Amino acid sequence: MPAYATVRRFMKHHGLYRTKRRRGKGGKDDPTPRETRSYEVAHVNALWHYDFHEGRRTVVTPSGERKKPYLFGLLDDCSRVCCHAQWYLDPENTENLVHGFSQGIQKRGLPRASLSDRGGAMMAAETVGGHENLSIVQYLTMARSPEQNAKQEHFWTRIEGRLMPMLEGEPELTLDLLNTATQAWIEQEYHRTIHGELGKTPLERYLEGPDVGRPSPSSEELRRAFRMEITRTQRGSDGTVTVEGVRFEVPSAYRTLNKLRLRVARWDLSSVNLVDPRNGAHLATLYPLDKIKNADMKRRRLPEVASPPAPSPKPAGIAPLLRELMAE
Repeated sequence: MPAYATVRRFMKHHGLYRTKRRRGKGGKDDPTPRETRSYEVAHVNALWHYDFHEGRRTVVTPSGERKKPYLFGLLDDCSRVCCHAQWYLDPENTENLVHGFSQGIQKRGLPRASLSDRGGAMMAAETVGGHENLSIVQYLTMARSPEQNAKQEHFWTRIEGRLMPMLEGEPELTLDLLNTATQAWIEQEYHRTIHGELGKTPLERYLEGPDVGRPSPSSEELRRAFRMEITRTQRGSDGTVTVEGVRFEVPSAYRTLNKLRLRVARWDLSSVNLVDPRNGAHLATLYPLDKIKNADMKRRRLPEVASPPAPSPKPAGIAPLLRELMAE
């Protein structure tokens, strides 16, 4: 009987390599395996990669606890420029994703498309709605196919292999210090080091273009964009709507609307946006109901609701054309 190593060498010599079995819907094997090929878009800001990475070293919080930080990173596919990177104390969630993605947009502009895995934060309603409102095509990798986002995974190896060793001499690492060191390393070393595949630095490749990015919206427009749209029924008694257990007061100008289209960020219920269901235009900002303030007994007089125009009177008698036909 030949040894196990001999059998493996024989099979590899004849091109019989070990492959992972892919599962399709319902747990069945995927009947159509796909070939794996490297790719790169031809324009700057045409495609952004983004993902979260769990740090290997803990940081000290102001309360004295030690927690593992999580790094959110945005990477331009064409130039390998890191559009934004920031460490957070909380694990992967939608709030941190939207915050980091908005920071990258304000730094580099609006991209044409993005690529990420199928994490819960990436498929959340706020993330999907933000991509749609900002006209960004959202691509998701196939299940169990991390190689599709390999550029982002390689960036994590640079973080752990280059940046983190330079912080080994720091005995007490805080989140602020880690973020400051990360930004300095990215802007001063990573962007100015020649990339093996590009043959030039990421910053030089980014400046060469061609650039298909768009100007960044304002901070308020970005906050309005990354929200999910819901429909709520207005209470006719006091003009309020309830969202996630919180009651919001509707301006009296919209008291006649029965169904309201709202944009909500579930992590921030300090306000919600009232939008036009036909074109998505922003109409008003709704704030939580303040019962104590409403107890001052000051009430404004409501203007009269404009009645619909009266229908035009129907013409009397026979139509002129029919009268002419009858005369002939």
